Amino acid sequence: MPGSELLLLLQRLLSLPTAPFHERFVSSFLRDELSKAGLDFTVDEYGNIVAAYGDEPSSLACVAHMDHPGFEVVQVSDGSAEAAWFGGVEAKYFVGSRVVIYNQTSGAPRARGVVREITQNAQRRVEKMLLRVKGSVAAGDFGTWDLVPFRRQRELIHTKGADDLVGCATILSLLKQLKERGIRTGVRAVFTRAEEQGFIGTLGMIRSGYLPVSTKVVSVETSKALPGVVLGGGPVIRLGDRASMFHHRMVLFMDQVARDVQKKDRRFRYQRRVMDGGTCEATPYQLQGYIAGGIAIPLHNYHNQGRKRIGAEAVHVKDVEGAVRFLLEMALRSQSFDAATEGLRERLEKNWEKHAPRLRRES
Repeated sequence: MPGSELLLLLQRLLSLPTAPFHERFVSSFLRDELSKAGLDFTVDEYGNIVAAYGDEPSSLACVAHMDHPGFEVVQVSDGSAEAAWFGGVEAKYFVGSRVVIYNQTSGAPRARGVVREITQNAQRRVEKMLLRVKGSVAAGDFGTWDLVPFRRQRELIHTKGADDLVGCATILSLLKQLKERGIRTGVRAVFTRAEEQGFIGTLGMIRSGYLPVSTKVVSVETSKALPGVVLGGGPVIRLGDRASMFHHRMVLFMDQVARDVQKKDRRFRYQRRVMDGGTCEATPYQLQGYIAGGIAIPLHNYHNQGRKRIGAEAVHVKDVEGAVRFLLEMALRSQSFDAATEGLRERLEKNWEKHAPRLRRES
């Protein structure tokens, strides 16, 4: 997919409203795009989307979530509203921050407001907000921080919620490229719901049985830029997240693919790190016995948490383009997944055969 097409896709997708349990507008957009591209998909009982492409058995699944931290209006009175908050944002950012509230039916902005008070649970996570509202709202409407939907500033894309709509766009771009090029390698794409509230859609997907445990799972996620990782430095081979380390066989495979691509194209850049700024969908899959790993796109202002106040998230255009390229190369080689592990095993065995006699002689 040319860069201009990817940018247009990002602009259209990032401009849509979303929040945990309110992904319908993103879901509708993705389903429309899949249909237009002639890509088959199903929707499971939890509202997750599973698209399958290719003639070969789909041994690789790329997963991303359709939500971003946000809230749902639960009670309304004159000039104010009580809302349930979903997602991980530190309490210090709330009071005084501005929000936008969307119509639950149309998705159109119907009111704006300011956070007046918050309620936290025993773990100090925000659960409820009291909003001062200007406009008419109803219980069931949902909202997010009042931030720019999409703005490109040189090579950075600023948005109200890159996490994880950028991941959704990356995977959709992968499927479209495979289809346009006539590449029939088997790949599944999974778009899940309510990830920010504890992987609710992900756990539903696992329970639905759409993905055999033999499937290799790659979480495609924007993740907080940390020391050693820079925006513009390329997609990150994610060695682990805050909760767990990822499967060594997946890391070996991703390392091999990245090195091979870079040998052919010196412009291809990638990074490698434990991205422990948050937990991604690879962890629940791995806990259920899947071989799982992750590709991270470095993220500025993770979960809209700026230095002192709420701010737009940002990603680098080249990192998104690099992630699409990386996924494409992984898809092309998915049937040779075991080769990276076997190659390392063979190198170790050859080294053993060469040097083990010396240990015997000197023991």
